[in-house]
Amino acid sequence: MTTATNARYRTTVGLEIHVELQTSSKMFCGCEVAFGGEPNSRTCPVCLGLPGSLPVVNERALEHTISVALALNCEIAERTLFARKNYFYPDMPKNYQISQYDVPIGYRGHLSISGEFGTQTIGITRVHLEEDTGKSQHVGGGGRIADSTHSLEDFNRAGTPLVEIVTEPDLSSAEEARTFVNELRALLESLGVSDVRMEQGSLRVDANISVARAGESEQGTKVEIKNMNSVRSVGRALAYEEQRQRDALERGEVLVQETRHFDERTGTTSSLRSKEYAFDYRPTGGRGSRTSSDSLRRRPRRSRPPGRPRSGSRPRSWPIPVTPGRWPTGSSGISSASSTTPGSSYRKCVSPRRRLRPSSTS
Repeated sequence: MTTATNARYRTTVGLEIHVELQTSSKMFCGCEVAFGGEPNSRTCPVCLGLPGSLPVVNERALEHTISVALALNCEIAERTLFARKNYFYPDMPKNYQISQYDVPIGYRGHLSISGEFGTQTIGITRVHLEEDTGKSQHVGGGGRIADSTHSLEDFNRAGTPLVEIVTEPDLSSAEEARTFVNELRALLESLGVSDVRMEQGSLRVDANISVARAGESEQGTKVEIKNMNSVRSVGRALAYEEQRQRDALERGEVLVQETRHFDERTGTTSSLRSKEYAFDYRPTGGRGSRTSSDSLRRRPRRSRPPGRPRSGSRPRSWPIPVTPGRWPTGSSGISSASSTTPGSSYRKCVSPRRRLRPSSTS
């Protein structure tokens, strides 16, 4: 595509980055966290979601999350709330994920990046804490579920502490996205909160990209890309998808909102599923848990690496207004939640601060 054609289009990119935290035990139980091992050998009634099991928050994971949020210049919530993200997938033993929705631990942050494109300040919408899923191994075909004869599930990873970092849609090219991931990866490694090994899944990147004609006030149709296992893959996937969307618009085709799979071997993306649904988030407790106490907030602040000052005013009282992204309605980077009414489906999964596990055993 020529330079003149490039000038007729505007690209918008936002990232969702998942980071496995370095703790000795899982997010809500005492099972060991480690890579590999005998399948399904590090599980218990809590991380499998068996009836009667009660999760307890891992305090070390909470400290690491606050460290990340502070290093990203976020405001820190005085109170936070966990919610059940209800959806069915084979690697989810509970059929829901304990995550955060409208009250994340960190919000309204930013991270600056520099390159041939100049210096850009990328907004951070939210930093929240959740548990990881298990791992599916698709047997037969090319290793994808559509080509496989059957799948095997390993729940050793299920329940591992996981931080999700959601950016504002402030990136405008594949190169900017690659630079951001590299900068964030170096920051996380300097904090000592994760080994950030993308080849082992400790750091995973999902990218949202849209292309619109220059001069249009609204963003284009957002497409999510998954299965990017390296920083190089992030750049390749976004470059291919940007070109694909521009070519489609040149031909007068209508783009659809969907999730696409990146093929490392061919360097192309293919349709995985449509994005016509919204996840059902249900709160686990009524008032929220005071997990971001002053003592917890002070500890990570003292261990922040030099040259990473925190900016912004002190957080306001709970509940916290979350800054939406600038995607079109329904695609802000924070999934919409269906409305629920209080009833038997509500369950208090997170206990008050006094039941946090001590840092020394986390």
